[in-house]
Amino acid sequence: MKSSEVALQAEIKQNLVIVNDDAAVLASLKLDLGALAAHMAGFGSHQDALHYCQESAQKNPPAVVICGLRKPALAGCSLLQDIKQRFPLCHAILLSSGEDSAANIQQNVKEGELAYVDSYLAQPWSTDELLRHVKQVLAALPQSFPHSLPRADDRAFHGIITHSQNMFDIFKCIRRLATNNVPIFICGETGTGKELIAKACHHESARREQPFVAVNCANFTESLMESQLFGHKKGAFTGAVNDQPGLFCSAKKGTLFLDEVTTIPINLQSKLLRVIQEREFTPVGSHHAETFHAQIITASSKTLKQAVDDGEFREDLFYRLNIIFIHLPPLRDRGDDITLIAQYYLAKFSAESNKEFKRLSGPEVKQLANYAWPGNIRQLENFIHCLVILNDGPDISEQMMSEAFRLIEGGAEPHASQKKKNHLHGPERAITPLWLMEKAHIEKAIEACHGNVYRAAALLEISPSTIYRKQQSWKLSP
Repeated sequence: MKSSEVALQAEIKQNLVIVNDDAAVLASLKLDLGALAAHMAGFGSHQDALHYCQESAQKNPPAVVICGLRKPALAGCSLLQDIKQRFPLCHAILLSSGEDSAANIQQNVKEGELAYVDSYLAQPWSTDELLRHVKQVLAALPQSFPHSLPRADDRAFHGIITHSQNMFDIFKCIRRLATNNVPIFICGETGTGKELIAKACHHESARREQPFVAVNCANFTESLMESQLFGHKKGAFTGAVNDQPGLFCSAKKGTLFLDEVTTIPINLQSKLLRVIQEREFTPVGSHHAETFHAQIITASSKTLKQAVDDGEFREDLFYRLNIIFIHLPPLRDRGDDITLIAQYYLAKFSAESNKEFKRLSGPEVKQLANYAWPGNIRQLENFIHCLVILNDGPDISEQMMSEAFRLIEGGAEPHASQKKKNHLHGPERAITPLWLMEKAHIEKAIEACHGNVYRAAALLEISPSTIYRKQQSWKLSP
């Protein structure tokens, strides 16, 4: 980055927006808050304030909005709701009018009618009280404030695009977690963006300059899993020709993200429990413990409680990892996000392919909304990518949409081994590819164990991680 760009960034102050329909009160508020190290803008109407926030979004989105309309609190909340929907990371402060007592506001908050209000001051509030409160809010907010939400080419909260209140609540939770170093568990269906949420937790924290190390535990080789996690010393086992640091060492003072943590074998879970309790680990072949400083974030497509009930996870480790629980909603429960994310990927893949597709219109949006998206955001991304690659645009027809749906649902060209089978003749056609027989046998074992992968693995005399790896490979095969 050039020095002039650094200097320009340093000059940008946090954007403080004040809204009050009483001109005298507005002038007084601007004067009283003028000592703050923030850029200040004042407005007397809902529309003017919202227009300003939208115009300034790219250069300096609002960090704090103070609303003090003389109308009832719910009218003020209407403005804050509009702003928060567009800028979920800004802090919304409601100043009550004389007719809104603290008790009334508290009751509205309790009933969920003031869901978009982060904090409020009820009458009688003083200038000193307001100044002190805004100072604390500005100090707690990041100095480099993210851009607004979202057009197809915008990025929202650390790359997560949304209009969903469910997601806004998660963002607020992540920001509150930023100053803590406690285990976080993220649960959500495949493709909901668990790693993105883990990265957001990392970037919101004081550890953002330290490494973010992510690994899918289902991809571990069971015999080497301990070494991969904790590292090993030279000569610890056959093939250990050098000292090798593990993931716990590589994370340093940053964040270690363990995806599909429920696939870690029971015997290794006890060692992971000790690491979390004692904040230290011992590499394989070593007699000296090393201190562990990083934050642990874990994730799984099933809850830890369900894994405990299924006999796949230690209950004591459950209590250590499940301190902060974040549940990611599936895409089908995120309303307009389906269209929003689809528009984003349409623009992205059109640019990458040098094509000019028009924005999705009513019929296409309806088709997208009516689909369940079992693979969530990852499946929607693949769908739009397929749509762009197979067609030239600029219009999108119903036939294009239907063909893309057919392909993502498994109607594409058959697996290579299956195509080879189609060209065989006579007795050879009766031979089923080995991978299909293996797939059928493993799925039958899992079904017999009522979905318990660990029990199925034990019956098949293979590791659970082997099953998970094979399941991932099957997903790539229509």
